[in-house]
Amino acid sequence: MRAVDLVNNFYQAYADRDIEGALALCADDVVFRWIADPRQSRRAGSARGKHEFLARLVDLNEDFEYRRVIPVEIIDGGDKVAAQVEYHMTRRATGDEFVMPVADFWTIRDGLAVEVVEYYDTALAAAVN
Repeated sequence: MRAVDLVNNFYQAYADRDIEGALALCADDVVFRWIADPRQSRRAGSARGKHEFLARLVDLNEDFEYRRVIPVEIIDGGDKVAAQVEYHMTRRATGDEFVMPVADFWTIRDGLAVEVVEYYDTALAAAVN
């Protein structure tokens, strides 16, 4: 499977709320880094390995309903893939709906994601937390 297809499949699984299916596309020691100012987003930082990554995803799901996941553009760079994605979300505590734009940078090795670096709108994240 091409790296760009793996990334597309990850977003589709995530959109379908098939978290196990999404994680199956990741190496056991995957590193997922959220690049943000920790003063504005409590989710800034890194998850190392599937267990930590899953814990972060579960935490996000407790606070937000993911209504839609839209890969706006995916750029195929071989084993490096860049993606612009829109997450259409609802804050569970308030019912507020918003769109979180993100930029993800993937590294794929041996058919699995080994690293994902995500940049997101920290001002928006601070406003909805």
